Amino acid sequence: MSEGRIDFKSLVKRVDADKTGDFISYDPEKCDGCGLCAVICPFKLWSVKEGKARLAPRYQELCLECASCWEICEREAIDFSYPRGGTGVVIEYG
Repeated sequence: MSEGRIDFKSLVKRVDADKTGDFISYDPEKCDGCGLCAVICPFKLWSVKEGKARLAPRYQELCLECASCWEICEREAIDFSYPRGGTGVVIEYG
């Protein structure tokens, strides 16, 4: 880890990541390729290729579940719902 940079991946704990199911869906017809989803995603799970956003195939096991991609998409091309209860990211305090 570089000095002054946070390694998010080391801070995230996951429970049954293989059982979360799909919790992000994407409609390429609505996407205008603006790239805001790629800019805002802390784990860089979005990219823009050929004028359309693309989500990483392994997003279920890497996503922070912050929903920032869904929130920033003005074209409503991204749909987000939290993973099944008891799976996904666990936030621990203390």
